[in-house]
Amino acid sequence: MQAKIVTVFNQKGGVGKTTTTCQLAGTLGWRGYDVLVADMDPQQTTTSWLTNADEGYKFPATLWVGHHYGNKVMDELKILSRKYDLIIVDCAPAVDNPSTWASLLVSDLAIIPTKLTPADVTALPAALELAKKARIESGFDFPVRILGTAYRKTRADERMMLESISNNARYPEFTVLPTQLGDRVAFTRAMLSGATAHSMPKPGEAIAELDFLADSVCELLGIPSEKGE
Repeated sequence: MQAKIVTVFNQKGGVGKTTTTCQLAGTLGWRGYDVLVADMDPQQTTTSWLTNADEGYKFPATLWVGHHYGNKVMDELKILSRKYDLIIVDCAPAVDNPSTWASLLVSDLAIIPTKLTPADVTALPAALELAKKARIESGFDFPVRILGTAYRKTRADERMMLESISNNARYPEFTVLPTQLGDRVAFTRAMLSGATAHSMPKPGEAIAELDFLADSVCELLGIPSEKGE
C-alpha cells in the first residue's frame, strides 16, 4: 500500500499549521496507523514538538525533517510512501516554497488551516490558487479543505467569517471541514509536552474535535477510521 499524503499548508504563518499537523498525525497514530510527520518548515517547530517530549510521553508517529531536500522532496516522499500508511506534511509559511509545491503534486488531500481574523483570511486566496494549480499540474483532483483554528464559536465575528469562507463562489469545491479546532489550552500544553491532547489532563473538548477531524480526514482519504477495521 502506498501511503496517503496529507499536505498542511498556507501562505501565512501563525495560523495553526503545526498544531493541525501534529495533533492530526498523533490522533491517527493512536488509531493504529503508521504515520510519518514530514517537517518542511525551516523553523522546525514540528521537529521541536516531536523531539522534546517530556518524560513519560511518547508521540505516536515518526518524524522526517524534509526541508533539507529542496526540489527533491517529491522523489523522497514517493520513496517514503512505500514505508508508511500516512504521511502528514507540515509546510513552510509560503506558497512559493518549492517543497510546498512538490508536496501538493503528490497529495491525496490538502488542508489549509486558518484563524478566523481578517488578516489571516486575506491569505487564503493565494493558498487556494496554489492548490488549484497543483490539481491541474498533477492531473488529480485531490480534495482541498479549509480548517478553522483557534475557533471561538461564541464569537459572532468568527462565525460570520467561517460562513463567508464556506460560501466562496470562486472555489466552490474547496470547502470548509465539518469541524474546526477551538482555542484549547490542551493543544498548547500538548505542544509544550511533545505529545497530543489525548495525553493531557482535563483536555475538555479537544479530543472530541480531534476525533471528528480525524474521522473527516479518513473519509476523504477513503480509509477506515482505525487501522484494521
